Amino acid sequence: VGEEAAPRPACAQTRPAHLAASMLRLFGWKSSPYTAKVRSFLHYKGIAFEDVSPSCLRLLWNSRFTGRIQMPALLYPDGTWRLDSADSMDELERSHPSRSTSPRGPRQRLASSLLELHGDEWFPLLGLHYRWNDAKNARWAAREFGKCGFPWLPSALSTALADPLASQMQSYRRTQGIGPDTIEGIERYAHALIAEVLLPTA
Repeated sequence: VGEEAAPRPACAQTRPAHLAASMLRLFGWKSSPYTAKVRSFLHYKGIAFEDVSPSCLRLLWNSRFTGRIQMPALLYPDGTWRLDSADSMDELERSHPSRSTSPRGPRQRLASSLLELHGDEWFPLLGLHYRWNDAKNARWAAREFGKCGFPWLPSALSTALADPLASQMQSYRRTQGIGPDTIEGIERYAHALIAEVLLPTA
């Protein structure tokens, strides 16, 4: 999605929703890591889609069809919905094979699947820690939740209304095992991972 010349809210829709009735629609906020994963996939594949940042009211409306409030959510032109990012991407890969994201060899495909599994299951640990245990990042996230969830309200009010959602996300730190006894190990893991990916081997 290209930038517009005039400034607009970070979570505004790229264009009116009724213009996208015949194309795939991606519902999710810019601050949602799994939405970013699917969005990047769609851009890479060259699949036309409407990038929709849903308000809280829209999320509630969508849940009537999906059964839960979740991001990302994909709405197909035929009216069917998909929620799981990995399953959605696998399905779109089969229907849009050009610019394949899947390696050809069986060993490479296995390695690719293991890397995806690692990212899906372990990166949320890092995201939760660095987003909510850093005061500056936590303030940004809380404001972003308010801006996206209640885009028609002033920032202070929208942030306050989004506080239950922010608190719920912060509570996931406990279920992920993030606490005083594990933070040092989590950060060592993050540093080792970055060094492995970014620094050249000897």
